[in-house]
Amino acid sequence: MSLLTICNRLAQNVGLETTAQVITSPRREWAEAVEMSNAVGRELARRVDFGALNSSVTVSGDGTDRSYDLGSDTARLTPGVTVTVAGVVIRPLTQAEWGSLAPVAGTPRYFLLEGTRINFWPLLGSGVDAVVRIQSKNWCSNGTDTWAADTDTALIDENLMVKGLIVRWRRQKGMDYTDYEAEYEADLADIARTDDRARF
Repeated sequence: MSLLTICNRLAQNVGLETTAQVITSPRREWAEAVEMSNAVGRELARRVDFGALNSSVTVSGDGTDRSYDLGSDTARLTPGVTVTVAGVVIRPLTQAEWGSLAPVAGTPRYFLLEGTRINFWPLLGSGVDAVVRIQSKNWCSNGTDTWAADTDTALIDENLMVKGLIVRWRRQKGMDYTDYEAEYEADLADIARTDDRARF
């Protein structure tokens, strides 16, 4: 469902007139709806490991003591088997543990993630690839975390987005929202258990 459909679903639930345009609408309520919907999308991408936002990044080593960028869309590593080198799982270290290691050549056994940059110990050799499973923060079909057009769609559960938008709208406007929030949180918990594409 598109941004336009999501906003018209909001309208039907909170007593607004439906609309034919959202992003370019001069009406204040639609600017507010877009902003709240962006906030819902970011919240959901942060709280749930949606399968549609799961991907892998291949990092090619060069044998030097350096960190490798996983990309600006990286929100976090996925749970479970996250980083592998030649099919072997390597494990994370804390900053304190990492600080005790001197750079050496060899087969990587550990990694350190700092923001969206990853380091390997021993060093990732020249021509050696590491595969890193990540969760993207870009939940929108336009490749970002922000709506840009009425026809944009969400890569995450759109019914959940509608429910989250209704909760935010009702809360901001001083309307009763507790039942809506309870339903939203219950649905979010259900989807969080089933939408990681690992349990089907």
